[in-house]
Amino acid sequence: MLPTLKITRFLVGLAILALSGCAEGTTVVTGQKRAAIDPAQVQLYATPPGANYEVVGLVNASSANGWNDQQSIDFAVSELKNQAAAVGANGVIIGTPSSRVGGVVMSGNVAIPYDEQTVSGTAIYVLR
Repeated sequence: MLPTLKITRFLVGLAILALSGCAEGTTVVTGQKRAAIDPAQVQLYATPPGANYEVVGLVNASSANGWNDQQSIDFAVSELKNQAAAVGANGVIIGTPSSRVGGVVMSGNVAIPYDEQTVSGTAIYVLR
């Protein structure tokens, strides 16, 4: 009976990943949009940088991918950088991550909820 339980848990995990898809994000441009850049060039800031910067917009991302909450946050942060890079921002002043129930996966007659991690921030262009 133990192998069946392990297989069921494994299949539930795969179903969660399949249902959750990739990280998703949105951008609201409130400043000057620039040419897109490589997301690897986007720097994360916990507080506003000491240098002069311009606000480009607001970015938001969420993800239920990953085997734990930290991996889901990592996927969401990666998407946050993608969103910022798409509008030419080279930095994001990151907000506090949060989680919410992303949905449920049925296993027999049992509904198993899964969390979706979200993160938002202010996309900025740091003047150099």
